[in-house]
Amino acid sequence: MKKYVAYYRVSTKKQGTSGLGLQAQKNAVSSYLKDGGKLLGEFTEVETGTRKKKRIEIYKAIDLAKKDKAVLIVAKLDRLARDVEFTTALFNGGVEFICCDNPTANKLTIQLLSVIAEHEAEVISRRIIDALRVKKAKIKKGVFINKDGSTMKPIKGIYRLGNPNGFSDFQKLGVQKIKENALLNKANQQAMDIICGARKEGFTLQRIAEKLNNLQYTTRKEKQFKPMQVQRLLLKCEDR
Repeated sequence: MKKYVAYYRVSTKKQGTSGLGLQAQKNAVSSYLKDGGKLLGEFTEVETGTRKKKRIEIYKAIDLAKKDKAVLIVAKLDRLARDVEFTTALFNGGVEFICCDNPTANKLTIQLLSVIAEHEAEVISRRIIDALRVKKAKIKKGVFINKDGSTMKPIKGIYRLGNPNGFSDFQKLGVQKIKENALLNKANQQAMDIICGARKEGFTLQRIAEKLNNLQYTTRKEKQFKPMQVQRLLLKCEDR
């Protein structure tokens, strides 16, 4: 029986834990293997959208596939083929590769697609840079008008490219809604009760952070609490 190692990739932590995107990838792999094949392991890369994030799970998947002479299997080629680091790791890993939505694809196919995608990204980047250069030149002359009718002018020799009026009313409503949701969130309310109560008992910021972490509370970005974050939240205790 042929052996396989599955590699999935999702964009956010929510998708990575229970999202439909991850389940759809798993379903595709299961469907492919229903006629025969043993799945040795599954690796999920959870990303935030930034290119600064280092891939980790792909190298684990490749190492396992090499160790057990298995095939690396992924659900969809479209996004992965545009990931230069993924294609490089796969090409240099020396493992057999299969893609559920494109079984005829091979390492040469995805390397070519990766090169094309990288070229497209460079072209788009140059277009943006050129457009911003033109905008700066127009601002310098004081003739650039935004879509909302505001005029962009240099301030003390600085050519600010953003909206001179800051957030629009619509954007402000979005920010306000995020704050309201955070305050109404049950877990956040419970965490605030702990913070305010512990502070009244004389707990230090470090002890409060440790207490929250021990109770498995996390910050809005799903990270552990640190004294600095506790200190910021303490300011809200005065409004409770």
